[in-house]
Amino acid sequence: MRIWSNSAVLQLIDAIAIAVAQGYMLVRSRLTSHPSPVLRVTAGRDAAVWNNKLLERELAIYRQERQRVPPRQRWHYTSVHRLDILQIMRLRNWTVTQAAERFVIHPNTVRSWLKELQSSEESSRLFTGIIWNRIHDAVRWTVHDIRRLCPEPECGTRTIARHIVRAAVQISRSSVQRILREEPQSHRPNRPAIVPPDGVEPDYLLAPKKINEVWHIDLLEYRLLWYRFSVAAVMEGYSRKTLSLTVFRGTPTTANMIHIVQSTIESFGKPRFIITDHGSQFQDRFESALPSIDVIKGKVRQPSFNGKAERLFRTFRAWLRAALLPLSTRPLQRRLDCFRDWYNEHRPHAALNGQTPNEACEGVELPASIPIRQAELCEVEIDVSRRSYRGDPHLPIVSVRIARKEAA
Repeated sequence: MRIWSNSAVLQLIDAIAIAVAQGYMLVRSRLTSHPSPVLRVTAGRDAAVWNNKLLERELAIYRQERQRVPPRQRWHYTSVHRLDILQIMRLRNWTVTQAAERFVIHPNTVRSWLKELQSSEESSRLFTGIIWNRIHDAVRWTVHDIRRLCPEPECGTRTIARHIVRAAVQISRSSVQRILREEPQSHRPNRPAIVPPDGVEPDYLLAPKKINEVWHIDLLEYRLLWYRFSVAAVMEGYSRKTLSLTVFRGTPTTANMIHIVQSTIESFGKPRFIITDHGSQFQDRFESALPSIDVIKGKVRQPSFNGKAERLFRTFRAWLRAALLPLSTRPLQRRLDCFRDWYNEHRPHAALNGQTPNEACEGVELPASIPIRQAELCEVEIDVSRRSYRGDPHLPIVSVRIARKEAA
């Protein structure tokens, strides 16, 4: 066994090194106040060399971390930083290769900066100025405010973009992603589809042209402690409005589903088509009870045919994981009615161009969205607020208000 592998010996060596370093620092600090000018200058030079060595070690760590990042994913130097790099390059008499090595960039990038500096037309890129196509800082802060107010994973970049577009501000999902990448965030991998669509689905079923022509019906089973519940959803295909959301203890029967459809017809009228899956509740007895309605079943193992109802249940599951629900059917039904009203009134939908299902059903047009750029000669104030729907903190209502003031 080697003596250097003994932990006691290593601790002793470390203690001796710390004592020597502390003694050296104490002597150097006392020399800075020595009456001899030669000793003071020597102590100051030694302190400068010491700090320089520490800074070199610190910069080496940052440089190594930047080298580990792929070139396409490295952050870009701003115009101010580019000009500083060229100035440091001239002051230290570095070559293009040396400057590129020190700042972990390609030598051709430094050559392009020098070419822009020598050109009178493109030299403005290296100086501080207004980027005319840059999104206004107020809009950028709005994106971060919505992310701060709605940190749930279900509030993604599409949802943030829809909330801002509803306030008549033009922004895309890619712009929201780019703005959010300005700050570190956890990476969530994209989940692939369960089963890809097979064949070409008819447009008159999946993309109806008028209201109350196609309905979608589906069931969802979940457990609360040792209780098993089922939720039956009826959705209108044109506006994606949830017409009915009913909870059952256990599995509903065919009679239950017929009663739900008939009561929904009394409230909203009769559809022409009803899309279901191959569940036991939607067999011959269900079809015979609705003689004037065509019941269409999707293919087996293809949930995309009834994807509108499946997307509703995806939002419902996200709310279900966070909400504290009762175990009895009656208060649970009241909570489901609250979720249904929030989904119809306050949740913007990407397939509806940012409209809510109620707005799409009533034909309410959103105001035209316009871009707000940093170069505008006006003061922009954007207020972002979040409130809970009927006291449920997991049903957010995001409000974005914009005020423009002429610059003085």
